[in-house]
Amino acid sequence: MLLAPLVAAALALGLVAATPGAASAAYPNLRTGSTGPDVTAVQHLLTHHGQSTPADGQFGDGTQAAVSAFQQGSGLVVDGVAGPQTIAALVVPLAEGDSGHAVQALQVLLEARGHAVLGDGDFGPQTAQAVRDFQAAGGLAVDGQVGPQTWTALFGTGSSSPPGSTYDSLSDEQKANARTIIGVGKGAGVGEQGWVVALATAMQESTLVNVDYGDRDSLGLFQQRPSQGWGTEAQVQDPVLSSQAFYGTAAHTPNPGLLDIAGWESMSVTQAAQAVQRSAYPDAYARWEGLARDIVAHESGTAPIG
Repeated sequence: MLLAPLVAAALALGLVAATPGAASAAYPNLRTGSTGPDVTAVQHLLTHHGQSTPADGQFGDGTQAAVSAFQQGSGLVVDGVAGPQTIAALVVPLAEGDSGHAVQALQVLLEARGHAVLGDGDFGPQTAQAVRDFQAAGGLAVDGQVGPQTWTALFGTGSSSPPGSTYDSLSDEQKANARTIIGVGKGAGVGEQGWVVALATAMQESTLVNVDYGDRDSLGLFQQRPSQGWGTEAQVQDPVLSSQAFYGTAAHTPNPGLLDIAGWESMSVTQAAQAVQRSAYPDAYARWEGLARDIVAHESGTAPIG
């Protein structure tokens, strides 16, 4: 059975606590009819384990047969469903330098969760940084290695689109932070295109959650760094102040914001966001433009924040 050596290896690396079943508790149940990146990742993992499966994101008869064969060979209940125990047995510890279908599974999930990577099956520096960024955003140990806890966090609900892809899928906290960003923009006289840029940026940087952790000393909705002059830790974690800093209307930081970027109104969303953020992944903001516009359509009546 593959699960026992996997957990043992993860324990040796300090990647997961010694609690039976803890790593598999949040894995989805994928079955015939399921679609999306979670299914694609499972298909890559099946191929890694010798059950060659097309990675098309469609859980059809072929995938069900491959899952059943894997379960049979692993001593699991054979039901053709890729549930928590099966996925826990499928995932393998990964680190920089690894390659193959398991790495492609990782890259598919990173891409689906908003981290720009090449799906080339090579665990190089770009993928390692994306893993660290994902771990930081999720409150995991930031080590760039992929053990059961990181795999569990990467797998979603098994739906065809990741959480946060539409306005209705956002949490109350995310919606409240979105209203703050829009309200601050309104208070500064910024039009709707500026709100879209700010929302897409915050979604990429923090998933619209005011986090108290991040890459290096990055914090808050926009992952602003105190060491780079964006303000104190308290200021960059204040949703109003951090939004003002992004727009370029804050009194607490001299760093240029959106309004300081000449011609930002004629730039694409991702170009304008990158002009402020100077991210290592300059194209990542584009993926959130649709969601940002959906938020604006729902929250355009938000009151200005001066």
